[in-house]
Amino acid sequence: MDIFELFKMWVNHPKEGIGRSNLDHTDECWKKLLHDIRNWEKSENKYENEVAKYLLYTGKIRRVHLGHDEVNYNNHYVSWTSAEKLEDLYWFNPISAHTIITAEATKDNPGISVKGFIEVVKLEIKNFELNSPAIRAEQEVIFPLQEKSILSIEKIKKYKRDEK
Repeated sequence: MDIFELFKMWVNHPKEGIGRSNLDHTDECWKKLLHDIRNWEKSENKYENEVAKYLLYTGKIRRVHLGHDEVNYNNHYVSWTSAEKLEDLYWFNPISAHTIITAEATKDNPGISVKGFIEVVKLEIKNFELNSPAIRAEQEVIFPLQEKSILSIEKIKKYKRDEK
C-alpha cells in the first residue's frame, strides 16, 4: 500500500461502532513508514529530509476514550490528538464519561502526523484535501497505545453542564 492510500484509508475509516479493523495490518504499514522516514531523515536528498520533518511528530498527545473505563495497552497504532483543547474536537462530548490518556511521542519513539502528511502533499497539490475541516481540527497523530509512553490517565465521570 502506498503512503497516500494508507493515509486515505486511515482517515476515512468508519467513525461509528467498533472503529478501525485490521489493526495488525495497519500496524505493519505504520512501522514500515516509520522505517522509511528514518531513512529519509539520513538521506542526502533534501526533499526526503523535508518530508521526514513534516511526518514525524514528537511531543505530548492525548487520546480520549468515550465511556471506557479500562485502557487496553495493545500496542496497536491508533489515533491521538495534539489539539490543545479537546472541546475543539467535533466528536468530543464533555458531558459524557470519558478517559483522557496523555502520552509523549519522543525522538526515539515518534508519532506520525496526519497534518504533516497533508502539508507535504500540498507542496505539490495546492488545494489537496484529505479530510474535512472538522476532522483536521483533531490534529491527528498516529501512535501506538503502549504503556511505556503514557504520562497520565484521567477518568472523568461526567462534567456538569454549568462547569464548562
